[in-house]
Parts: sequence; C-alpha cells; structure tokens
Amino acid sequence: MAGTGRRKARGAEDTPPTGALAVLAPGDLAGGGAILDGGGDAAGLPVPALAVPSMAVLPPDDTGTAVGPAAVGLTARVASATFERDGYKHLIKAAEAVYSYPANGTRLSLPAQKMLNFMIHLAGSQNFANKLYRLPKRVVRGNHKGNERIFDALKEIFDSSLVVIGPFRGRRSRAELRILSSYVRPEEEEDSDAADIHFQFTDAFLEIQRSSQLWAKLSGPAMVKVTSTYALKLYEIGMQRYQMDFPSLELDIDTLRKLLNVPEGAYKDFGILRTRTIDRAIAEVNQLAPFRVTMPDDKMKRKGRKVEAVTLDFLAKDEEEAAETYLERERHSAGRRARRIGSVDQVAPASPVDAGLADLGPLPDADDVTALWAAVLHALKGKVPAPLLAELAPERVEDTPQGGRRLILSVRKAAVADTARMNHWPTFKSALSSLTSGLIEDVDFTVPARRTAKERSE
Repeated sequence: MAGTGRRKARGAEDTPPTGALAVLAPGDLAGGGAILDGGGDAAGLPVPALAVPSMAVLPPDDTGTAVGPAAVGLTARVASATFERDGYKHLIKAAEAVYSYPANGTRLSLPAQKMLNFMIHLAGSQNFANKLYRLPKRVVRGNHKGNERIFDALKEIFDSSLVVIGPFRGRRSRAELRILSSYVRPEEEEDSDAADIHFQFTDAFLEIQRSSQLWAKLSGPAMVKVTSTYALKLYEIGMQRYQMDFPSLELDIDTLRKLLNVPEGAYKDFGILRTRTIDRAIAEVNQLAPFRVTMPDDKMKRKGRKVEAVTLDFLAKDEEEAAETYLERERHSAGRRARRIGSVDQVAPASPVDAGLADLGPLPDADDVTALWAAVLHALKGKVPAPLLAELAPERVEDTPQGGRRLILSVRKAAVADTARMNHWPTFKSALSSLTSGLIEDVDFTVPARRTAKERSE
C-alpha cells in the first residue's frame, strides 16, 4: 500500500483565480499539440474541489526543454526519487492526469489505463524529458501470454486525447492534449519478454506533468488487481486525496461520470448509475486500497428529486483494516468478488512450490510488509512473549530457493534472534502460512552488522 501526494497547504491551493475566460490559441501551450479554451463551465469540473496545480508553462529553450523554476515541479522530483528507490512498486502520477478524462466521449480500456500509469511513471523517473522511452514488456504483461493485447492497448493510447482542467496563466482553462506522439510496434511480435515497448509522449502532455506540484502515489501491486475502469479511476483519485487535510471531494454528476470514464449516454438515471458503476467501484476500492471511500446520502445536493452533486469522503484505514487489505490482496483473486459481496467462496490456493514463483505475483513493498506484520502481531498475542515481539521489526519479504517466500525480521541483538529462532520459529511459520494462505510460509531473523570504528568515523 502506498500514501498519497503532497498535503494541501494551509489556505487554499484549491482556489485559483476565477473570472471571465478568454479563448487561448493552441500555441499558448508550449510544445503545441493542445487545444486550450475557456470552457470550464461546460466541462463542469469544480476547480476549488479538485485542487489541481497550475499548468505553468515556460517557453522552451533551443532543445525543446522547458527552462526556469517551473521546468521541474515537485511531482517530477518525487517520481524520480520513487523510481530509484522502488522501481514500479510505487507509481507517481500527476494530479492533472488523475483528474483528466478522455476527450470526445471516448474511454480508455482497463489495460490501456494501467499501461498508461506505468508509462507516466517511467517518464517521471527522468523528469518527464522529451525522449523515446523504453518500457519492459514484463512490467505490463501480467498474466497475459501473448503480446497482442499489449500493443492493442498502446495503439489505443496513441489514438486518444485527454481533457485536463485547471488554471492556466491565471485563467481557468480546458486543455485537450494528445498523449503520445509516436510508438513502435514490431512487425513480428514475439511472445517474449526480451523486447521493450518504445513510445514518446507529446510535448504538451509532458509539460503538464513536468510542472505539476501535486501527485498521487499509486501502489503497483494494488493497481494491477483492480478489475474495472470505474474502480481504477476512483482508486487513483483516492490515492491523491486521502492523506490531505481535507480529503473530501464534491462533484457534480456530469463531472463524476467523466472522471469515472462512464460511456457517454449510458446510465442516465442516477439510481442506475450508482448501482451499476459507483457502488461497485466503491466496494472494490474499499477492498484493495489503504483508504475507505464513502458517498454519504446526507451530503448529496438535490434539486427536487434529482441528485445534482455528491461528495466522496476518502479516509485512511486503521491498522487492523490496513492489515486485512494486505491479506485480501494476497488471497486468490477468484474468490475476491464473492468475499466483497459477502458470499462464501473459499478457493484453495496451489502450493507455492507447485505453482512456481511466476504465480506468486510481485514481492510485497515496504508498506505491505508493515501491514502484514501488524496482522502477525495480532495473531501471535498470547503465543509469543510480548517483550520478544517488541524487539522485532519487519524488514522485507523475499523469495526462497525452494519456491516459496519468507518474512525477514530485524532484531538488534543476536541473543534475541537465537531465542526467537529456537523457541518460537514454528509458531511464527504457522501464523504466517495461515494469514497468507501459504504464500509466505517461513520466517528468518537477522541482526544488522555492526559498523567498525572506521566506518562510524567516516
């Protein structure tokens, strides 16, 4: 699990200047490839609620790269540092991209949306430089055996434009941006992970990302397990907001439909829209995300019987809920929907050794390991002495040579590690195996190496 982007500053980052909007020429956005107009009211996006950062654009230099203080915003710097530390376990996505939606009533498929998130994060790792990027196919391939769906999703992104709403040079504006300027599709698509995906973003799309000051920090393992386009978009919005000082978001119904990528003209009645898209998305997000989202009836704005606006509340889960979320993500996906709606649908997982490492999914990241440890502590109460548990700290989960996984616990003293290993190792193993349905079935205790006097002096 992962946290969100920067907290809102006191006062209101959410309240850009308002007033009459002038029509802006396409060339007013550096790099071209964009259509800017003053159609904020028509688009219906409530800028005060969205808190999207300013689309500050400076003239490019001779190389086509933006210059000056706004050239690299906080989002780019966070993306670069996150990629260096976590690779694709955590994905950074600018708030402008989170609150964007496809132009002309179109929509991106779920595979295309997930791929785009990986592509944006990769570009962010290099400060959104204008260049041809290479994304390893294994990152986006998942469980698909062939490459056809990968390149179909890439073609879908290439053919799409996004609408981004936000302040531009002191005016609330609507930017319609092409996403990709080019991509490469091999004539012979081998079913191999050896080849890479080559693509290049448009100048305008990169500039929006590069100058961003707010972002969402997505969990790669959580994102890939989301099964609907509506839930994925709601997850992204929640990850951008739930740790902010004011995590609620009020949206009119037309804006909500656009942000969730609801097909144009579908589910015109709010009751049907809610049951078919919103409630289902909320249920899935609450099952997989580190926050809980609600849409209270008492916060809905009505005109007569018609619901005109709703409020989404994003609240961080407590420690016990966060631990259960991690465990749910580790369970077999075949029974997830049944567990979500309250049905009993137990799926017996294959032995990790028999299934092979490829079926275990990505290794848990640091946030997930912390949540797992919270669940283990709860399970070990009364079985392992509390003073011993207090000496242990979760470090990581790693693959074992036998094909399973084990939890590595750090302890400061070798004597404590020996005690835990000799007297309580079976108890730890049993708790881990039970909590993770056999995915993590071993534990080891490590003592950090002591630094020499020379190392300490340096």
